[in-house]
Amino acid sequence: MGQSEESARGTAASGTAESTAAEGSPDHRAAPLHGRRVLVVGASSGIGRAVARHAAQAGARVVLAARRAELLAEAADEAGPDALPVTCDVLDETSIAALAARIADELGGLDAMVYATGVDPLVRMADADAELWGRVLATNVVGASLVCRAVLPHLEASRGRAVFLSASAVGRPLPGMGPYDASKAALEEMVRAWRAEHAGVCFASAGVGPVLGTGVHAQWDRDLLGELTGVWENRGYLYDNGPGWMTVDECAAGILNALTAPVCMHDFDVLPLPAAT
Repeated sequence: MGQSEESARGTAASGTAESTAAEGSPDHRAAPLHGRRVLVVGASSGIGRAVARHAAQAGARVVLAARRAELLAEAADEAGPDALPVTCDVLDETSIAALAARIADELGGLDAMVYATGVDPLVRMADADAELWGRVLATNVVGASLVCRAVLPHLEASRGRAVFLSASAVGRPLPGMGPYDASKAALEEMVRAWRAEHAGVCFASAGVGPVLGTGVHAQWDRDLLGELTGVWENRGYLYDNGPGWMTVDECAAGILNALTAPVCMHDFDVLPLPAAT
């Protein structure tokens, strides 16, 4: 498993990530992944696929959920014979309910969830229409909440953990990434809302920095990417969000730390290791 650097935000940044000493607080003591029941949403490619594979290799009982059945089957094969692939569309509440039912039937519950699916268009704000905004927010925010609602009884029963992948650029959106970064800002507020109402579950948002191997860049307009790359470099965006790049395996290793840490990690960044100077 590759190494990753986590630069904590919020409570974790000051070294005050919540422990469980207080009576009645969640039992978030160190929890190795072996034997734990983990749902990874968006597991057919990119970071989600790497998270599922690493969790399975660590002995977790992994449910891989994604919309694209063929890629999902390939990801499950990588994760190993005990991995359970379930086709799921996070925009379809019937599909989500079927996922929750499979988890109950096959695993009898759930200990952790990682929501890694997302829509990440490269588009200038002036060119983003209602259809694009609706698609980005529906997948990145609404779908995340709907899946969380469906599996919440399992997570409350196990006093489990839920990690939602955000972006390290929240608060300083990159030109061309406005709708995506705005959706991730909304996602982080959604996570805080879930945490406020359900203190028995450890909810976290992971601000992910630059990652290679996700496949996202292949969908972007090459001309627009060329224009914006110079802007990002000149304004220091690439340095601030890195510097440098992670592999999906390094990123996955950082995310999984939130499932095994002896404390509840609320909001943290997963960034490349500092570049040599």
